[in-house]
Amino acid sequence: MGWTSRRTRAVFLTALMMLVLTPTSGAQSEANTVLDERMNIIDLSPNQDTTVQVETGANTSVLLSWSCGACTVVVDDTPTHTTTTNHGASMVSVHVEESETLDISLSSTSAESMTLMILRNINNDELHALRPSPETAVVSAQLRTCLKPTDCIDLTTENLTSQSSVTVGEIALHTGEVHASEDQHLVFNASQGDTLEWQWLATTHAVQLQIYHQTSAEEVLLNDPHTSNSMFSQIGQTTATAAYWTAPDDGRFVARISTDDAHAIWGALAFMHPHRPVDSLVGLNLTEGVQVLGHANTTSPFDWSEVEALKVEAKGGDVEISVDQLLSGAWVKGAPSILQDGDSITVFPYPDVSVGRLQVVNTSVFSLNVNLESFSDANGLEAPSYLPQDLETENASWPVVNLSEAASGELTLAVHDTTDTYRIVVDGWEDSIHFVQFVVDGEIDGLELQLWDIDQTTSETLATDITRPIGDQLKIGLQVGRGTHYLQIRFQNASEATPHLWGEDVEPRSYVLQPSYSLIDEGEEPWFPPSDDAVYWGNIARWFMGVLFLLPVLYLGVHVQRSRSYAASVAEKKQRLAWYTSRLDSGESNVKQARTDMAKALHAVAQLAWQDGLEAWGPKRLEHRTEDVALAVWSVDERLANQEGAWPIVVGVHVINGTWDLAALRFDAPEGEPYEVVHVEPRFLFQGEEVFLDTMGPGHRTYLVVELSGTAAQVDLELNGRMDGEPFAARIPESLVRSESTS
Repeated sequence: MGWTSRRTRAVFLTALMMLVLTPTSGAQSEANTVLDERMNIIDLSPNQDTTVQVETGANTSVLLSWSCGACTVVVDDTPTHTTTTNHGASMVSVHVEESETLDISLSSTSAESMTLMILRNINNDELHALRPSPETAVVSAQLRTCLKPTDCIDLTTENLTSQSSVTVGEIALHTGEVHASEDQHLVFNASQGDTLEWQWLATTHAVQLQIYHQTSAEEVLLNDPHTSNSMFSQIGQTTATAAYWTAPDDGRFVARISTDDAHAIWGALAFMHPHRPVDSLVGLNLTEGVQVLGHANTTSPFDWSEVEALKVEAKGGDVEISVDQLLSGAWVKGAPSILQDGDSITVFPYPDVSVGRLQVVNTSVFSLNVNLESFSDANGLEAPSYLPQDLETENASWPVVNLSEAASGELTLAVHDTTDTYRIVVDGWEDSIHFVQFVVDGEIDGLELQLWDIDQTTSETLATDITRPIGDQLKIGLQVGRGTHYLQIRFQNASEATPHLWGEDVEPRSYVLQPSYSLIDEGEEPWFPPSDDAVYWGNIARWFMGVLFLLPVLYLGVHVQRSRSYAASVAEKKQRLAWYTSRLDSGESNVKQARTDMAKALHAVAQLAWQDGLEAWGPKRLEHRTEDVALAVWSVDERLANQEGAWPIVVGVHVINGTWDLAALRFDAPEGEPYEVVHVEPRFLFQGEEVFLDTMGPGHRTYLVVELSGTAAQVDLELNGRMDGEPFAARIPESLVRSESTS
């Protein structure tokens, strides 16, 4: 019993495991893809079927067309209400009586991508069986309107046919079924100049399209019917083919679709291009090139200079053009030209032209590359072929050659330009002489140079020179004065250089002028009389500057006079040092005031005679006199010292004979610690026990207050230096005792 139960359980688990591991077709299959776009790219794997579906309405047809290498397309015809018809190896049509989802099987023997075009819901609902008369009102069919050419034309390709969306519902798409016994018609409203573009997508049999144009009063059959071949498909075509018709007047296009076969299914794209009578290029930079794109005809005005050539190149097809020029307010018509794809034409302007216009006519669709190419010489000017009549003639139109850099130009043979004249401006002083030289780089065969030295007063030619090529070099040099002169480069024989008609596109002769310059004689620097304003303000400036220069002299005079007056007052007050002591004792003056007054007195007493100065300071402490120099020393109240504890004294020096330099006063303590100079008034240099005096000449008098710091009881005073270049010294034989000076 137990064994049977275990065996049963084992069998059950094994069966369950096998069920789990066994793959089922339902688990690996995916839902079929429903295609709802007109153009489809489908990747196929080798020997593996791919099923797609297409939905369509009742009483409609579906047209399939494909392109691939080794693929097979099979439409499931199991439903009884569908009729499948093959049209060659790459096209199938299916007629459906009831709404249906068609299953389409795709396969290939190799890995590849196939392109599948699907036109579905094909019927004749928007088509008219009878062509309406001009006065009959009918419903106009929809189509795509391209307001601008670039809205529908892909500029990245060379194909000028319009591009449409691949969506099935695109309004540019039109389909139908036509029988040999009954034509079909489509109506499209159009204004004068509008262009209708028609592209066949696919046809099962040969189908012909004829276009009528109707106004309210008449009908005209337009030329060039557009026929599609049997089993035609746009898939696989390198470029789409299109036909164009232009409305001669306001009205409508009537498209007549017919076939000689019993029955044909067709699909096509229709576009309307509104007329653009003017496509302005004014204000655009044509030197960088622009593209003119359109249909039927247009006029493109543009700014034009007399030194720019217009180049027009056709792209994508033949174009009939002409170029007109505006001269003196009137248009000069240009000769019509037909440019084939890739051809170009160059049109040169007439002198004084200001505006041009490019006209395109009788061309279904066109694309033009338009650009302006300058043929000017230096400075953007076209060099004239002649010299100015005289110096009074306005010469701004003659380009200037810079003598410090090269200048390029060309002899534009297309407009019979065989001579270029340049202006040379030499700057310098009057009667200066300059040497200028020019070397021509480029093809020099048949050219020559001429240089003129022009008199700047009479306009007469002072000197000129003409040179022709020597070997492979063409150069010219001439001495000229300052001012404006002229250089000319030209063909030796103008008629031989221009055997063609004016305006023919002939290769120009380009050249480069290499200048060099040197100054021969500088001349005389010019003098120009000053203006009245300069004289007026110059006088004011001179007086103002003179007063400023006199102010220091005036100040010095006042200062000297004050010093003399003060010196006289000092001379009247004898014993001035005792006077300072008495004022300090009485409290009439403080130390600061006394110091200030004594500093002024030092300068004032130096202006007095030596004897008057001695009397002005008071009783002398020490005095020494030789034939060449006199020295004197006075005691000063120690309260007047700037540094506390210092010993202040007044020293007078009077040079009688000779000139002293490197002079110094030395204060030597014969006993005890040496003294150190700590302050001097006026401010002389000092160091240690010495005070260094300035250079002193005969009659020089100097008084100074010296403060000594030290503890010695006495000090000796001596004057050292060089007198008239010889070493010299003078020493007071007595020592100055400090106790006496302070008593």
